[in-house]
Amino acid sequence: MIALVTGFVTVTAGPSSADVPGRVIVADSSENDSRDKGVEVACPSGKRVIGTGADISGGVGGSVIIDQVIPTVDTVSAYGVETPDGTEAPWTIRVWAVCASPHGTTYTRSQSTTSHPNPKFLALSCHPGDWLLGSGYQLEGARGNVSVTELVPTLTGVSVDTKENHRGYAADYYLRVFAICAEDAPAGLQVVSEESEESSEDKGSVAFCPSGKQALSAGFSIPGAAGETVLTNFIPANETAMAYANELSVTGRDWSVITYATCATE
Repeated sequence: MIALVTGFVTVTAGPSSADVPGRVIVADSSENDSRDKGVEVACPSGKRVIGTGADISGGVGGSVIIDQVIPTVDTVSAYGVETPDGTEAPWTIRVWAVCASPHGTTYTRSQSTTSHPNPKFLALSCHPGDWLLGSGYQLEGARGNVSVTELVPTLTGVSVDTKENHRGYAADYYLRVFAICAEDAPAGLQVVSEESEESSEDKGSVAFCPSGKQALSAGFSIPGAAGETVLTNFIPANETAMAYANELSVTGRDWSVITYATCATE
């Protein structure tokens, strides 16, 4: 179920002569079984990655965590890890790459946290004067005990937050954050968001780009998650981005899902 609450948050870059020519979305899925697994997708020849996404299909809701979504110049890889309770039901992970041939220089930079304390928060900005197109993250050592509850883009950077699951996690782990940046802002670069209703049930939301613009990448946050919910998808589409989360444990706590779409004029 996707339930929407009226709301629209907009931050817009200044005028630019740049656009995003040749934009296409490519995706690929892993095998369908009950084990931890990953998948990688490549952009068509000559195109570069400008945005990412991933989703889990099958299994039991909340039993699989999207452990990493890693962009390179022309590929995106994603990896899914079962929670400690796991599931015997087969599931797949699908990875998404938004590809294009943007004008000017693009680059991907990353930064990692220390192994402690837990939970973790990390904000990463593009170089001064540059612009964020898309983002990604990687959990190392979390082993399904930690999930990302925030991947929030702005025009110039991204912030990522993690939460341990409801049982806690005593071991150390690392969070690595990726930012896909451009020296030239695509025309009409803009971040919009939409929040679901607050309730204690599985839910998602869809963020719509303004008329005439298309999505470059997707982001999300789960206010009120408190380690009791798991993100199961964040997907960039043509004019929209969507995110969805499932409860990891039964809870009466109210929580919501906010989807972010980074949009630009094609």
